[in-house]
Order: sequence, then structure tokens, then C-alpha cells
Amino acid sequence: MPKSVAYRGDRCLNISQMLMRKAASKFLEAQWWNVLESIDDGVLVTDTSGQLEFMNEGAAALTGLSAAMVVGRPVSEVLIANNWLLELLQTTAVTGVRNVRADSMLQQSGTSRRQLPVRAAATPLVDDRGNAIGTLLTLQDISYQRELESRSRESDRLAQLEILVAGLAHEVKNPLSGMRGAAQILERAVGDTPRSRECTDILLHEIDRLNDLIAQLLDLAGPARLKRESVNIHELLETVILTLTADTGQQAEFMREFDPSLPPVRGDSGRLTQVVMNLLRNAVEVNPADGRILLRTRMETSYWVGGSEGRDQFLSLDIADEGPGIPEENMSRIFNPFFTTKDDGTGLGLAISQRIITEHGGVLRVRAARPRGTVFTLTLPVNRNNQHE
Repeated sequence: MPKSVAYRGDRCLNISQMLMRKAASKFLEAQWWNVLESIDDGVLVTDTSGQLEFMNEGAAALTGLSAAMVVGRPVSEVLIANNWLLELLQTTAVTGVRNVRADSMLQQSGTSRRQLPVRAAATPLVDDRGNAIGTLLTLQDISYQRELESRSRESDRLAQLEILVAGLAHEVKNPLSGMRGAAQILERAVGDTPRSRECTDILLHEIDRLNDLIAQLLDLAGPARLKRESVNIHELLETVILTLTADTGQQAEFMREFDPSLPPVRGDSGRLTQVVMNLLRNAVEVNPADGRILLRTRMETSYWVGGSEGRDQFLSLDIADEGPGIPEENMSRIFNPFFTTKDDGTGLGLAISQRIITEHGGVLRVRAARPRGTVFTLTLPVNRNNQHE
């Protein structure tokens, strides 16, 4: 074969191999972009000149920005409301070393203008020769972690108060038993005159009301008594709805948006039923006659807590009513013991519910719904042994 032909053949082979490598590289590059896009945490990529090359949906949700509007612009313009992130990126670009800010506030853009606690990490990106090609910035929402830590600190502060309340409740409970017995004797002794019957009925009713209040105080201040088992949250909800309907006779309209793939939670079925019953009863009471109550379940894909055996994942239940809502000034007090807006309320139902959820390692939160109503969100760790693979 002439050398020229052999040379052209080798050259064609080399070009073919080069094109195949480029195609493979493009394919892998596309695959990596897909991976980054599917991550729940925020991911942003800048080039060496500080221009934003990529932003995934997680980052768009956290920052309140639109990826289509900001990709291709200087990151200094995109993150202008968060100078601390720009400093983090600059430090990483200069030093070539990964930098982390474990607990900082991210200022959102757009109409909400909220601040979110995040964990941010900036990592230098290099090519296969070690040359810098940009910086990777990851953002993780740590709102739930903060709330769990806050609940833990609050529990520590209330520990001594709970001991005092429990002791006081026990001391009051015994005299009340004697008072009720004496009132019953008095009821039989004074006869059946309307006035005497009215007075003894008032005595017995008020004593029973105090006994109920003492029982709630002991429930709030007593030690955890959880009997943990695998609990299907959807089955629990349906049982509570049937019981509530039978007890009240009210036919409330419940809208269900359930995720059928949810794993069970590991908790005390009786205590969780108590919480859900309290929340649903409150929702029914405030709902208008033509209102609906939305029940929504989902996995918290962006929220996990590290443990000795790996990551603990969580599921959430939203209970949304269409009532008048809770005034903004009451939102921070809604779980405080003895705070109530009901004429006949004790102000202990939500405080007890929050304690039960905290004992399960979860969080009970409240927020205003739009355009009206209130949403209570109950977040619980799933049963590790029954998580879906």
C-alpha cells in the first residue's frame, strides 16, 4: 500500500477516535448536568472570570432567582444581596481551597424577600491537568435543623419548670378528689330543690374541669412515655377522621393529597393519634360550613439529619384549613402553654402536641395559608428499617 494511502488511513482513524472521545465527553458532560439539576440542594457553577455558568432548580428555589434570567451574567450581579457568598467564592478562587460557611443567612430575591439559614460550600473546579476552570457553590437549607436545635434548647430550659408543674399538679390533684367526694355527699344531703341541685352541679362540673386541667398539666410536664412501633401515617389519618366524625357528628370535607410511596414512621401510635386528633378537631372548629380541610403528605427530600447509623429522613403532613387564620402577632405564641383565643380553651392542646412531636424527634410548625386559613405541618423521622430502597 502506498505510504500516502496508509497515512490517510491512520489519520482518518485518529480523527474518528478523537470525534468518538468528544462525543463521549459531551455525553458525560450532559449526564453530569442532569445529575446536578436533580440535586435538591442549591448548586451554582462559575467560570474563572466570575460568570455564572449553571444554576439548578434547588439554587433557584433558595435564592428566589430564575436560572434563565441569571445564567451568563456576572455572579457579582446575581448574588449582590449576599456579599458573604461573593466573599466565599472569591476566597476559594484565590486560595484554590474549599471553604465552608456552616450557618449563615441567605437573603432571597423576589417578592418574598425572606432570609433562610443555609450551609454554603465553595469548591475549586480544575481540569485533568490541574488548571482552574471555575468554582462550584453548594447551598443547603438548614431551617429544619435549626428548628430541631431550637426545640431541644427550649426543652432544656423548661425541664426545671416541668418538675415544678408536675409537683404542683400532684399536690392539687389529691385535694380535688376529696372535694369531689364531699360535693357528691352534699348533693345527696341537700335534697332536690332546684337551687341546691344547681349549686352542687356547678361544684361537680368545676371540680371535673380542674381535674381535666391537672391531667393535661401532668401530660405536658411528665416524662416521655413513648411505645414506639411502625406507624402508617395514612392509616392513622383515616382512623382519626372516622373517630372525629363519629364524635362530633360533623361531616367536614377532607381533601387528600397523599404520597402512596411514603414509608412508615417509628412512633407511638396512641400519642401521634392524640396530636392529629387535636389538629383536625381545631381545623374543623374554625372551618366555615363550605370550607375544606386539605391533608397533604410528602417526603422531605431536602431535609435529613446525620446520625451514627447514617442519614435520618423525614416525612411531613400538612393540615390546612380555610378558617379566619391566626393573627401575625399570635404566631410566635401559639405553642406556649396556657395561650388560647378560645373562651373555653385551656391553651394546653397545642403545647402538648408540640411536646409529643419533639419527643418523636420531629417538628410541629404553623404558618398562614393563602388566601386564607392556617397550615400546621407535622414532620416526623421515618422508620429506618422500613425505608424504601
